[in-house]
Amino acid sequence: MSETVAQHLVRALRTTAQSFAAGDQTPPFAVLWTDPERLWEGVLPALQGLLPELFLLGGYAPEKRTGPALWLRCIEARLVDGAPPAGVTPILYLPGISRDQLRAAEDCPQELAALVELQYRGTLWLHVNGKEWTPYAFLVSKHGGLELEVAKDQASLDALAGSLPSLLTQTISQLQGRRLDAEFFNALVAPDATGLLLRWLSEPEAFRQRLSAAAWQAFRQQCQAEAGLDPVKDGPLKAAGLLAARVNHWGKVWQRFAEAPVNYPGVVEWLRRAAPKTPDMFAAAEVWPSINESEERRLRQALEALVDRPQDEVIRQVAALERQHGERRAHPWQRLGLSPLATALAPLAELARLCQGAPGAPTPEAYAAAYAEGGWRVDAAALATLAACGSPEQHGAVLGAVRALYLPWLEATARHLQQLIHAQGQSVSRRAPPIVAAPGRLVLFADGLRMDVAQQLAGKLAAAGIPSTQDWEWSAIPSVTATAKPAASPIADAMQGGEASDGFATRLVSTGQPLTQERFVTALQGRGWQVLGSDETGDPTGAAWTEAGALDKRGHAEGWKLARSVEAEVRDLASRIGALLQAGWTEVVVVTDHGWVLMPHGLPKIELKAFLTETRWTRCAALKADAQTDALAFQWSWNPAVMMASPPGAGSFRAGIEYSHGGVSLQEMVTPVLRVAVPRPTGTSTRLLEAKWTGAKCRVAVGGAAAGVRVDVRTSQSDANTSLLADQQAREPTADGKVTVFLEDDADIGKQADIVLLDATGRVIHALPTQLGN
Repeated sequence: MSETVAQHLVRALRTTAQSFAAGDQTPPFAVLWTDPERLWEGVLPALQGLLPELFLLGGYAPEKRTGPALWLRCIEARLVDGAPPAGVTPILYLPGISRDQLRAAEDCPQELAALVELQYRGTLWLHVNGKEWTPYAFLVSKHGGLELEVAKDQASLDALAGSLPSLLTQTISQLQGRRLDAEFFNALVAPDATGLLLRWLSEPEAFRQRLSAAAWQAFRQQCQAEAGLDPVKDGPLKAAGLLAARVNHWGKVWQRFAEAPVNYPGVVEWLRRAAPKTPDMFAAAEVWPSINESEERRLRQALEALVDRPQDEVIRQVAALERQHGERRAHPWQRLGLSPLATALAPLAELARLCQGAPGAPTPEAYAAAYAEGGWRVDAAALATLAACGSPEQHGAVLGAVRALYLPWLEATARHLQQLIHAQGQSVSRRAPPIVAAPGRLVLFADGLRMDVAQQLAGKLAAAGIPSTQDWEWSAIPSVTATAKPAASPIADAMQGGEASDGFATRLVSTGQPLTQERFVTALQGRGWQVLGSDETGDPTGAAWTEAGALDKRGHAEGWKLARSVEAEVRDLASRIGALLQAGWTEVVVVTDHGWVLMPHGLPKIELKAFLTETRWTRCAALKADAQTDALAFQWSWNPAVMMASPPGAGSFRAGIEYSHGGVSLQEMVTPVLRVAVPRPTGTSTRLLEAKWTGAKCRVAVGGAAAGVRVDVRTSQSDANTSLLADQQAREPTADGKVTVFLEDDADIGKQADIVLLDATGRVIHALPTQLGN
């Protein structure tokens, strides 16, 4: 049976008494538990039942193991009745007393004088940051606490204080994997029959053992009165049947379960056991998980049958499947992860709807503009469907359907763009000149940022209160990094092309040397651009270039599974942009070199004889000067004399390639440009002036108006969940702008982080990079 919160607390206190080096140190004579805010006082009577060696500072009442400081001192010395036996360290709870009061021996109140010297012969129960343990810290800390997820708003903290006696009786396993907030804590204080009934049904034996005899009897009576069920005589199997029937009071019970099924995971198994062996026409997947599982199997078989079928047939069948199975996403099984195929069906149905027609346009520019306006939604739907593929059982069903829908659309749109560009002179020209350096302007290069992913990024920024504008630009031909990255950079006019044998790499106009990373950086710096590392913020009074993201690297390594990584990549890019803006940059321009095509089970293989090419990649090849081929040829953007062969449509010159770029398609060639601009602040403002570390303690000075601001230390400036402070709580400075903060874990000393200044709304208004402890 799982340990309760109270049992873990008792173990933590006893562990403190045993934390000494045998042979080198003597055991502590007492454990002092200081509690200046009396946060634990309400649970001490219950803890004394579990902890016979626990004694309380208070009025003289030895029968309650409570007395003044001198009496506690006598308990420690074993001079009075009731003292613990030899070898058992007494634990002395001191309500309203702080660690600092004991340490200030000269100023310590006279009534505590008898206990002062025990801090030297004994030990204190403290958090690793040297502070007193609070109930919140005990719940969330991973160093001696329970490492639970607990809301930090004031309502939740107030509710935690009121529900602490009830919380101590909860098993830790019941608390793990869920967010503990005001609603949860209040329900512990005033539980209703509905919630208790579901908790019992989720784990009948464990629930019974947690209750006292009186509480169990009260629960039985409540169930009989409201639900018409005796948990002892009727049992969980009958209860599961009544729950599925949803009649009278059980309708309310079902509604509670359906709203938060993850809180009652054991209910699923009882519903499986109670399900009819031969379901009739009225049995519903909504209430019987076994029927839902049967529907999932039917859906998988239907999707597997769509592999290699004509696109128009697949579109019709997917639409029909959505009508049949879409409603199951509203059932509780979806939130429990038991309807993965019904979940994946939502973006798949959207993909089917969008693939009903492949639009065209009279010119490459018009076609690209239409794609940038909304055509990218097809790619987004395909990517979302692939991201929903979690288990191997889903792969065969979903991936084949995606391919049947998406590949014909991808082929048709790529061929149309290829024909348009070929007819226009076998090339395209960039729409805008190279970006010039300007004060406050930063160019962020995100390798492989495709148009649909850029739209996700814009949405993520908007959700964080960061508006952006979106435009589009042509990639280079071929759309490979060696050619396209220089074209997207501020020094594009300093580049030129070489020979076909160069592998589409550029050269410096000034020297004719091949462009290496070192020369690229030197050329940028020569134009007045700072070049920032991935964790640097630079000087926002100048201009800068920085690079972020690993979409292209992931794509080449992961194939179609890149879809699962996109969300994390977008989150990291948004966090980086937010940090740069907070550092003072007033304009961030996000550019990229190319997009990519992604197809589960591989792009169609296209033959191209090796003797016709100087170099050959999956989606492009540099043709020899005398090569004769039927493949569509395009001019290299950096040297029109060099011709590049592109496989028709979405083809690949190599087999088995799921992710690639370098060819001519909307996805590879039409790249996003995001601009984020904020007004430059004027006048004086509140800022961080300095930070001085002493071990895990940091003294921070704040300049300007300090009212309403708070200071935090984070590994990611804009993410409050990365706070390294004790309890993850930002601290308010004094009226003169001084504040001292403490790391929760001194193992973090030496790591890089940011000291951030927050306004009253929690927005980061200034930041200082720091090495923790130094």
